[in-house]
Amino acid sequence: MSDASESVDPEELQRQLSDIKGAMGLAEQYPGRARLWLVAGLIIGVAALLVQATFFLYETLGAAAYVAIWGGFCVVAVAALWFVSSRLPSEEAPPGAPSWRAVYGSLGAFLLAATGVTGDAAGQIPGLDRALLYFGLVIATLGLGLLVTGAVLAAYRVRRRDRLVFYAGGAWVLLYASFIPYVEALRYLGVGLFGILFSLYAIAAYVYLTRA
Repeated sequence: MSDASESVDPEELQRQLSDIKGAMGLAEQYPGRARLWLVAGLIIGVAALLVQATFFLYETLGAAAYVAIWGGFCVVAVAALWFVSSRLPSEEAPPGAPSWRAVYGSLGAFLLAATGVTGDAAGQIPGLDRALLYFGLVIATLGLGLLVTGAVLAAYRVRRRDRLVFYAGGAWVLLYASFIPYVEALRYLGVGLFGILFSLYAIAAYVYLTRA
């Protein structure tokens, strides 16, 4: 009995357990995270639809109404995310895994820098093209965020088939962002259509992550 105990290598046992755990999906390994992703995805979709609506109604809406609409949306979105995340079981990140706050904070900083790079040049182009520039940058950054999420999930030992959901999402979002300025219909309705498509993507991803 003692000989068997002494022959066990703790580091090798830990490695084997990590390998077994690495074969698990996102929903099994981190319960509730797929649901949080669904809520976040739907919020992004609704935000895009709201952007499209307020874009057309901007001249008829007063400043107070505009601020009230977006202020109310932000309150509801933050409350929904907090409600879902507060009920998630706490999980420790694997050793060496990057912080999600650092990852998404970096993407936010990139977006601010990218919009700042346009400088005075953005003010010299027509209003529609200027709006498409900023909306396109936001959508493209979201696509980049999905690709980065897929890569980071590898450090969290999430199986490859689940990570492919985020790689595929990032690919189509980046492709969509690149086509917006060149397709006439997308120039006027592209942001709203993106909101619908992203909501459908979030639902499909949730179903896949929880049932695959």
